[in-house]
Amino acid sequence: MNRFFLLVAQELKLAFRQGGGAGLALGFFVLAGWLFPLGIGPEPGILSRVAAGIVFVTALLSAMLSLERLFQGDFEDGSLDLLALSPLPLEAVVLAESLAN
Repeated sequence: MNRFFLLVAQELKLAFRQGGGAGLALGFFVLAGWLFPLGIGPEPGILSRVAAGIVFVTALLSAMLSLERLFQGDFEDGSLDLLALSPLPLEAVVLAESLAN
């Protein structure tokens, strides 16, 4: 379990050093959430019924923006091979990368 937390800490450090991804996802989330009411209409009854779905869909779409870069850096520098050969299960490696992302 200690290796898992070390991997998460390392990935968080790399993510903060690289920067930019969180701001892009947050901007997309806000913009998409703002555009849904414009497309649906200003009726509060309809908006209150679909608000949870709008938040869920926009959060998933904004998370998908950074999925391409999830393993790209590790693949380019060869550390993905080392992570695959490490004693940590691949599921834990994917979970650590996802948490840091």
